[in-house]
Amino acid sequence: MAFDTLGRPTNKEVDNESIFKYRPGQIVEKDVYLDTGDYINPGQDANGNPGIAKQYQGETVSSPKPKDSGRSIAEGTTLAQSLYNFLPDEVIDEFAKAWVKSGDPDVAIGTTRQTKAWKDNFGKLMRDDGTLVMDEMTFLSTKASYKQTLAEVGIQDFTDFEDEFEDMATGFETDDPVSAEEFQARIDMVYGGVKDQIPEVEKLFRDRFNIKLDAPTIFGALINPKIQDKILAGEIATLQLQAEASSRGFTTTFGRFQELRNLGLTQEQAQGIYGTASDFISQASSVGRDLNINTLEDAALGDTSAQQRLQRIQAEVQSKGGLTLGAAKKGDEVIGLTAD
Repeated sequence: MAFDTLGRPTNKEVDNESIFKYRPGQIVEKDVYLDTGDYINPGQDANGNPGIAKQYQGETVSSPKPKDSGRSIAEGTTLAQSLYNFLPDEVIDEFAKAWVKSGDPDVAIGTTRQTKAWKDNFGKLMRDDGTLVMDEMTFLSTKASYKQTLAEVGIQDFTDFEDEFEDMATGFETDDPVSAEEFQARIDMVYGGVKDQIPEVEKLFRDRFNIKLDAPTIFGALINPKIQDKILAGEIATLQLQAEASSRGFTTTFGRFQELRNLGLTQEQAQGIYGTASDFISQASSVGRDLNINTLEDAALGDTSAQQRLQRIQAEVQSKGGLTLGAAKKGDEVIGLTAD
């Protein structure tokens, strides 16, 4: 078993370029150290760029040394770059200074995590009790995975997503970190919901926000500023209802569709309503009755007055041998209308 620079296990052979013996920054696994000369997995930085792999030089004696033992910042920097190549330069510098004082890499990284430089970059990793939500490499790898996921749908500028990435990766204020796999699943769900109804959703989104941009930018706007399911689902669901209607020639305001969504109208119900609405309205017109899309929407949502009006129209249509209007149901739930 080997690992790529995102820390994912793979059956590929170690090549010390993209595949390494251990996870990023790791020099020991189950008490088995890398062999001297093996390369340390450098991981990736926050922008998804692989680091420079350094050769493992073996374990140094960790016995206490006096402060005047000759340790230098340069030596500490070299050690930090071999163990924590993925850390920002300012954090590397703090590690080097801490190592000069202690001579112990474990003590040095612990001290580094108390510095301003570390807190500026990784402060959300620290719980109130002083323990870490995850180590720095896992944090950076998770953020890199988020970016890779967005890149797959065409988003290349991640500037507006950095705060959200940090909050999701660490579970900041929610205590519920979002894994790379969960984020991929969320984005796949949302992106699929949009792309399945292109070009209607893109057009409606442009109309609502008065912007004319390419598809990746529109999708980025849709999931920004807070990438959370409740926001994603709200915007997507409303646009999906509107797309179901507009693709069949029925138009109204975004506010109306938002109202319908808040009342419980689902995409499945919308398909049933707008897919057969033209026939219903045409049949009603044939018997001299005025039937509009609002009545059909309200009836599907269970409005008694609208349903009674449909029943009266249905009776007139049936008396002239026309179609039968009825409620399409799944269990006890009305999911649309039917025509017999």
